[in-house]
Amino acid sequence: MKKVIVLMILAGMLAFTACGNGGDAPAPAPPVQDTTVEAPGPDVPAVEQEADAPEWHIHPPRDMGGRVLRIGGWFDPIIPAAMIGTEPSPAVDENYFVARMMWDNARRVEELFNISFEDTIIGYDDVLPTLTSTVAAGSPFADVVMLSGWMQLSAVQGNLIQNFADVNLPESDILGGGQVYGQVITDDLGGIWAIRWNSINTGPAMIGVNLDIINAIGAQNPVDLYEAGQWTWDAALEIMRLATTGDGTRFGLACQPTDLALHFIAANDGRMVTPDLNYGFDMANTIEALEFMEQIFSERLWSYDRVSGYEMGEWARNFHSGLTEGEAALFQTVTWSIDQNDPAFEFAVVPFPVGPSNTSGGTWMTGWLDGLVVPVGTDWPLEDIVIVLEELFAWAGDEPELQFEGGDIGWLRAVYLTEEDVQRVIGAGLTSASDVGMNVNIGGEGYHWILGTFLSHFWSQEMGVLTAVETYRGPRQEMLDQMFR
Repeated sequence: MKKVIVLMILAGMLAFTACGNGGDAPAPAPPVQDTTVEAPGPDVPAVEQEADAPEWHIHPPRDMGGRVLRIGGWFDPIIPAAMIGTEPSPAVDENYFVARMMWDNARRVEELFNISFEDTIIGYDDVLPTLTSTVAAGSPFADVVMLSGWMQLSAVQGNLIQNFADVNLPESDILGGGQVYGQVITDDLGGIWAIRWNSINTGPAMIGVNLDIINAIGAQNPVDLYEAGQWTWDAALEIMRLATTGDGTRFGLACQPTDLALHFIAANDGRMVTPDLNYGFDMANTIEALEFMEQIFSERLWSYDRVSGYEMGEWARNFHSGLTEGEAALFQTVTWSIDQNDPAFEFAVVPFPVGPSNTSGGTWMTGWLDGLVVPVGTDWPLEDIVIVLEELFAWAGDEPELQFEGGDIGWLRAVYLTEEDVQRVIGAGLTSASDVGMNVNIGGEGYHWILGTFLSHFWSQEMGVLTAVETYRGPRQEMLDQMFR
């Protein structure tokens, strides 16, 4: 921004100078500078002036012999910082300043390391099969591949991708601990399997607050509680109880039950799978979170579907109900849902309240996130790939804050009502808790789906927490055994 302001000031000065001449007389000519350079004397060696070499940000240049780094995945461009494709244009790019920096940086990297880039875009459903078959043939279809979390798990289990932990690169931004420009995405199962550039996560799970209801019932505003460090389960439960009328007209909490359970488990540092990859719903922090969910559901504080009569099964209705029906004081939500549903009431967002056993600061549950992996069998040294990717990610140079000023923040500002909401979303994007159980899927059934069954029992009061957890231990352990053993 400072650079843009300087350019605008210079342009204004030039325009002012032109207008000041008024057309009456020519402007005085600038003084002529003597640019003559005398030849060096016999005792002074001639020095050939070299053109300025591109600046490197993390890794010093090395000649990689004109090689092509192939980058594969299901969307274009796979690495925005590479800007492989059409050169940015002020007439096309909404944030031309950032787009131009990314483009120029990619050209800088090409020159620094004597390489070029090539992208291979294939269908989402084809990525993992293509990776599997080409690695088996000894020639992976790309040297760097974007994989979803569940794809990464299958790739790790199938020995299809390399472990970044094997790289000996002390100055690495990502692997050396700085993580200014990039970050480790998947660090699990004894290795570092995926990395990615730093950017805004626009989709963290948040608690939406229906401010119309909060004001109507005279409850404390969750935003104020959060800012004061008092946004806890007890505070949220008090609001839920105040808001619930008992006659089916207003409720304390809305959203898909399984999603609610996932994020409350994460907000108490609970896990679904133990560190040794066994059934983990009986872990102490997880039990505590399930007991909190039992309290909410047994007291009928949750906004159920009174039309279909099938409370737990209407996913779309349940997921969006806090926005579309506007009858719950609190509701779990994400940016795209707010954008899609355009709520007809005043709202705010805060992270999930932290549970009594939370020490990590995590507020919502994810599986392994999308990240860049390096297939087994590429003829590129893994160290060289890390060097190139990190220089690509470092397009912002000495202004790394620009990584958070792209088009994504503009979308957030268009969706949320206040800048404070936007900043809370950005902050929550950094407080996810990853659980490998989110990526376990056997025969089309997700391991974590059992949470919906638990909550159905809590709702009907057919089972308590400990009974439900033990009842379904065997089948869920079999899923883990099938995946990991």
